[in-house]
Amino acid sequence: MIEKVDNNKNAIIILHEIYGINKFIEEVCAEYSAQRFDVFCPDMIQRYSFLYSQQEEAYSNFIRNVGFEYYSKIEDLISKLKLTYEKVFIIGFSVGATIAWRCCEHPECDAIICCYGSRIRDYIWLEPSCPVLMLFARHDSFNVENLAEQLMGKENIELHLLEAHHGFMDSYSEYFSEKQAQIAAMHIQQFLSKQL
Repeated sequence: MIEKVDNNKNAIIILHEIYGINKFIEEVCAEYSAQRFDVFCPDMIQRYSFLYSQQEEAYSNFIRNVGFEYYSKIEDLISKLKLTYEKVFIIGFSVGATIAWRCCEHPECDAIICCYGSRIRDYIWLEPSCPVLMLFARHDSFNVENLAEQLMGKENIELHLLEAHHGFMDSYSEYFSEKQAQIAAMHIQQFLSKQL
């Protein structure tokens, strides 16, 4: 686990993609640490990170060895952090976003940010008890508009569709879009400032 602790009053849990803790995730951790959050980034895959060219292997490793039930470990972490911190937030990317979404009913979670969590569609029945920001890539591998429609009917959800592909916030990904990543960052900053 990456931990960047500087006795800040708020904590953020960062949940990585199928690739593990790579340069992108390390940079995200550093960014939130610089914004005066204490950062906790569990190493869900418990191994060195996969290369982007190993996408299929990384996904099958995640499904086989981690799975979306991992959210229960994140809920335990939320409860532990709430003993120390005023507010606890989660930001997740891809599979990490789906795991973050699965924590949305936890009473001690203060807010969640989900970035292109395509498997959220398998857990549409959840009713968030905290504010949730959802950022989806319009050009993902499933019917994003249909999912967005279903989610927009729920309380506590702010949702944005960005003109990009899955992984657009990751500057090391072939699908990186600087413009859309900047728009996403603006939505995240505005969302977090409302929660603080």
